[in-house]
Amino acid sequence: MPLNKKQLMRMIRFVAEMRKNNYPNAASFTRMLREMDLIENLNISCSERTIMRDLDTLRKDFEAPIAFSPEYNGYYLTNTSWELKVPFMDDEMVMSAMLGAQLAEKIMPSPVKEQIRDAVDNSIADNNSELLDRTYIETLLIASCGKTTIPPEIFGTVFQAWRERHVLHLTYRKGNTGEVSERDFEPHIVAYHKGNWYLKGVNLADDKVIVLAIFRIQKAEITRFEFKIRKDILKQTEKEGLFNYPKIENIRVKCAPEIAYYLYEQQKAKKLAITPQEDGSLIVVLPPSTEADALHWILGEAGNVEVLEPQWLREKIYALAQKTAELNRV
Repeated sequence: MPLNKKQLMRMIRFVAEMRKNNYPNAASFTRMLREMDLIENLNISCSERTIMRDLDTLRKDFEAPIAFSPEYNGYYLTNTSWELKVPFMDDEMVMSAMLGAQLAEKIMPSPVKEQIRDAVDNSIADNNSELLDRTYIETLLIASCGKTTIPPEIFGTVFQAWRERHVLHLTYRKGNTGEVSERDFEPHIVAYHKGNWYLKGVNLADDKVIVLAIFRIQKAEITRFEFKIRKDILKQTEKEGLFNYPKIENIRVKCAPEIAYYLYEQQKAKKLAITPQEDGSLIVVLPPSTEADALHWILGEAGNVEVLEPQWLREKIYALAQKTAELNRV
């Protein structure tokens, strides 16, 4: 069963896509690899025929329980408890595993973060890489921005139900009213957003797609009822984000020279359209943004951003700035 590194990386990522219920096929996965090559410079892209050979290897040499879904036009695991036993780990793989474990310790609530750490430790236990020196590991610092505390029993139950695709029976407290209610809920997506953890899925009482804050869950029980992942929820979330808030198009602002350097640094990641001006300032067109995000960023720049359009947003910024000035009058 000789495997080269590129083939192994492809198979690991293909299995990961199946575990995420993304139903990859040869065509979609080759597109994904090409995009990863451009973004991450991995050099693991290949043809669709090569992907089919990788699938044969997974089935024959690793006994992977892979089946094809005509409904989703992609492959999935018929036995979700099957594991891909990686035959070797080089320094790059060890580093990747360590990074994942460090991120998990800072971001994932208990008990999942301990489970991830144990899994990584077991995987690299026999590796003699110098990267495993504890002093070296501790130099990797990852800032935690968690804002809320979730009881381990709640997050553990929610995470297990999401992973196994079982309906949850929840006792939930609304944030705006404090009202407590019970509901049956299909957890299609678990998401980390701005320091907090959320569930996105179907509220079975009215069949509506909603988002629930996990820290507001008072009690969680896994029921015996299973559900199928809805691809439309995944695609809509990828396209519009976790929260389906209306977005403002064509926000055009003038930014002072003092913040030009970091806008250039974030131009690609934040999809900013930048036009430099002779005085060092920048005319910037923001990507479609929610009103809350736009207001937060503009006001947070402390007078370094002037709204050019839309006019109603400029007027709202002016009113909020006046209110802030009145509240902080000296």
